[in-house]
Amino acid sequence: MRDLFEPDMIDLSNITCHSGGAQGSDTYWENIGETFGVKTKAYSYKTSYHVSKNKVEISDSDFEEGVDQINKANKVLGRFGIQKYMNLLARNWSQVKYSHQIFAIGYIVDPGKKSPKGYYSKSKVQTVDGGTGYAVQMGINNKKDIYVFDQNSNFWYRWSYSTMSYIKMNDTPKITTQDFAGIGTREITQNGIDAIKNVYMKTFEN
Repeated sequence: MRDLFEPDMIDLSNITCHSGGAQGSDTYWENIGETFGVKTKAYSYKTSYHVSKNKVEISDSDFEEGVDQINKANKVLGRFGIQKYMNLLARNWSQVKYSHQIFAIGYIVDPGKKSPKGYYSKSKVQTVDGGTGYAVQMGINNKKDIYVFDQNSNFWYRWSYSTMSYIKMNDTPKITTQDFAGIGTREITQNGIDAIKNVYMKTFEN
């Protein structure tokens, strides 16, 4: 039986990483990817402090879509006080919209458990901590192929649409689409950096 996300052949010389240009995981996806010839689109919405050389200002219509998508994601995440961060959160929609796969570095939080930042998850399903969790949840809502590297356990996990949970992987995933999102926490650790390197190495190995 054919896997829902079974890859077709892709052009390794023409891969685009859709990201956010933030310090931490975004920057590592962008900079390490560049050494492999991967182009990056680092999305922004009216943020003057965005310093990526690959900055792409999103359209007002994409931002408005993003606001709607964030609100839908928050029905699952159940978090409070997000409106003051909407400029940053809603631009994350472009990372998801223009990608087929999403690779995120961060922390998976079980329902009712405390996140690394000290907040208890009010969701009924496993989620990803912080702002990264919104991009990941928007990806799930739109049936994208989702991979999360959990910096606590030091493993990659793939979101299962059959069990509605994260399944631990025994190996490093690889990029199998021309357009993917490379995102994650600002508080990236060395194992998170290594995880990004390993995705690129596996993708481009002979």
